[in-house]
Amino acid sequence: MEIAKLNFKDFRNYRNLTLELNPKVNIFIGDNAQGKTNLLEGIYLSSLGKSFRTSKDTEMIRFEAPFFRVEVTALKDGERLTVEIALSEDQKAIKIDGVKALKSSELLQHIYTVIFSPEDLKIVKDEPEKRRR
Repeated sequence: MEIAKLNFKDFRNYRNLTLELNPKVNIFIGDNAQGKTNLLEGIYLSSLGKSFRTSKDTEMIRFEAPFFRVEVTALKDGERLTVEIALSEDQKAIKIDGVKALKSSELLQHIYTVIFSPEDLKIVKDEPEKRRR
């Protein structure tokens, strides 16, 4: 499976973003607070229907925007697949290839992700008591 394209509308710090990804390697470089982690969060969102950074979905809506929309296009087993997630203050809509999904768990079988973030280093670096927790 490969992520081919990202389309973000009012997601985190992105007003509008369309990004075609290289099928081999993509490297995101930039200063702090420029949106590198937001790209990864958008992909993760399309995989599980939730953020790895916050439990409040509305925090992903760009400041003073009424909603966000994240669309991720992937190639899986030679087939093109599109996952779209839109969220306003009171409603969340998920579509898989244009068909409305009834629940977030339907995403699990489409786009696969694994996230490893700096916070995960606590597992091996923190004090033994904290690691066990």
